[in-house]
Amino acid sequence: MSREATVRRHRRPTPARRTTTEAMDPLTIYGQRPQPEETPEFLSAKFAELEDELSKIPAEKKVGWISATEKCPALVAESHRLMFLRCEVFNVKEAAARICNYWDKRIELFGEVLAFKPLHVGGTEGALHENSENTKEDADRVRFTWKGLYLGFIRPTMTHDTGGRAIVFADPSAFKGYNHTSDERYGVARSTWYVLHNILEGNDTVQKLGVVVIAYPHHAKISYVDRKLMKMNMESITGCIPVRMGSFHICHPPWFFGNIIFPLIKVIMPDRMKKRIRVHSGSQEKVLDSLEKFGLERSVLPSDIGGDVILDTDGWLQECKKKGL
Repeated sequence: MSREATVRRHRRPTPARRTTTEAMDPLTIYGQRPQPEETPEFLSAKFAELEDELSKIPAEKKVGWISATEKCPALVAESHRLMFLRCEVFNVKEAAARICNYWDKRIELFGEVLAFKPLHVGGTEGALHENSENTKEDADRVRFTWKGLYLGFIRPTMTHDTGGRAIVFADPSAFKGYNHTSDERYGVARSTWYVLHNILEGNDTVQKLGVVVIAYPHHAKISYVDRKLMKMNMESITGCIPVRMGSFHICHPPWFFGNIIFPLIKVIMPDRMKKRIRVHSGSQEKVLDSLEKFGLERSVLPSDIGGDVILDTDGWLQECKKKGL
């Protein structure tokens, strides 16, 4: 089943199953701004406004963006710019700022060569393709990114809530054996970029509506916490990658969450996102019932928390390689 088909399948619950969700509109449940109608005239005007706004930004504040337009013009075509407009609900000033932040951060994470290639694991031109012609530095970037992907900290479920948002699963217990080195940290950060790009690219519905994160820190330990990585990922998600964040659902938090993790999250997370954190505690059934009220039914949730979806990281990555994604 294609990603778009999956989106359509889970966009709206059937009337017979709305008993627990009817009090909350799945499209507006998190207070996100609604998207405008994208008529050809509207889009044409917004693209022109975006170009005008980008031209006003001083060159020293858009070094990455300028490099991208020169080195990989095909990657920054209208479909790329549209993701940023949709992310900022067509506020061109915010979209222009995010584009510039995005390319500066992309170059910082992927380097001066890989940054200007498609963020794909498949295809000979993919940035994360294991290419024998890569320099040692780029080969290491690719290797540690793959290590981050197989670590399994953040994974797509390929399912969606009843509003149409993509569901991303985050499991901090995956950091068992993680050594907190700079190489590993950047590898996980790049893997986060890959997962979110894989979800966003070519998926109009998710670009418009965004994603929800299901975090499951139940088996995590204090020693797994990497404050620098948390800050890196939060900066990428909230100010760089063109993704709309619907909510962070934290399920079965461990005893130290309230005293250590939540205060840290409050420091690094923008105010608008703090309001979208939902914490679910109690028995497995209680948590599942609580999630269902937010349009997150058992059928679209990972088996790790009692849902029906079995996540297969290796199978997903091999499929992405095969399809050149």
